[in-house]
Amino acid sequence: MTQALTDRQLNRATLARQLLLERSDMGITETIAWLLGMQAQQTHDPYIGLWSRLNGFTHEGLTALIVDRTLARATTMRGTLHLHTADDLIGIRALVQPFLRSVWQSNFRKRFGDNDEAQVLELARALLDAEPMTAGQLGKRLAERFPTAEPLAMTMLLQTSDALIQIPPTRIWGSGHAPLLTRIDNWLPAPHERPIARETLVRRYLAAYGPASVADMQSWSRLTKLSEVFEALRPELVSFIAPDGRELFDLPGAPRPDADTPAPIRFMPLFENAFLGYDNRRRVLAEDDEKRGDFLHDARPSVLVDGIISAAWAIARKKGAAVLTVTPYHKLGKQDATEIEREGLKFLHFMEGTAQRFDVQIVEAGV
Repeated sequence: MTQALTDRQLNRATLARQLLLERSDMGITETIAWLLGMQAQQTHDPYIGLWSRLNGFTHEGLTALIVDRTLARATTMRGTLHLHTADDLIGIRALVQPFLRSVWQSNFRKRFGDNDEAQVLELARALLDAEPMTAGQLGKRLAERFPTAEPLAMTMLLQTSDALIQIPPTRIWGSGHAPLLTRIDNWLPAPHERPIARETLVRRYLAAYGPASVADMQSWSRLTKLSEVFEALRPELVSFIAPDGRELFDLPGAPRPDADTPAPIRFMPLFENAFLGYDNRRRVLAEDDEKRGDFLHDARPSVLVDGIISAAWAIARKKGAAVLTVTPYHKLGKQDATEIEREGLKFLHFMEGTAQRFDVQIVEAGV
């Protein structure tokens, strides 16, 4: 009989796979490869996500790997920005390219007018090959030649046709400038069209996100026709039943800790695949939260308490003082509040290390 798993068991498995149950001694590059990339719409999100996962993580360590091109930021899964190793960026981008093209057709084709796509792409590539520029600058230059197309539709045509890298000195810790773009051909060594085998991607996804359903992986990647890949791999996988009745797959030897395993406080970035990498996200939500609102779209970075999204956080800098405000979604126990203050103070020092004073404030539970 197939074993049934509770949401709490799935939660602990997810925390373990995502390196959130205890900090790891993995290297930065190894961690980002293990996670199959980290969401990176916000400049600081990968820094925050890695700080919560790794022992001894520093801003400088990640920045150096972005500057030396070991890691690169571009559009991949779900049409969102991710920070990847160079090899994974090339391999995953090639797999999701059809989805990205469909995004442009659905959202931008009508705003492109009757202009010739090949001509726009030719000019856009030539402009970025000549020098890096922001999306706004690129759109303005393209509009000089193709005035009947919306600039955004033209820049998105290139963005969904070629992998555009957001390069330093933008998009690194401390940089608030609009991201500079260049084509992958100008940034990473060739070849640039080596898709990862779907079977390999499924195994790697399950290693970092399992147990998970076919729908979970489809939601994470936006790839289609994954059912047949899971079926082909079934003999080497184990399966479980989720609380909603779905079949979950996993690697046989992957960690699935006991449901009572303690889970530490973790401060998470605004966009985080540990939450967004699933179709069914109940494993990270308290039961009543689904009835009161979707905190995954709350537009506020979150705090995990006992492995569950339980609060939002915000940082304000006032002269020499840095203040971390934590807003719980539920009433916190005294021990949880103490641990939030302790971990929050460390987090605040990481985020605002040049401040002279540091204060963690927990406000009244709400939402």
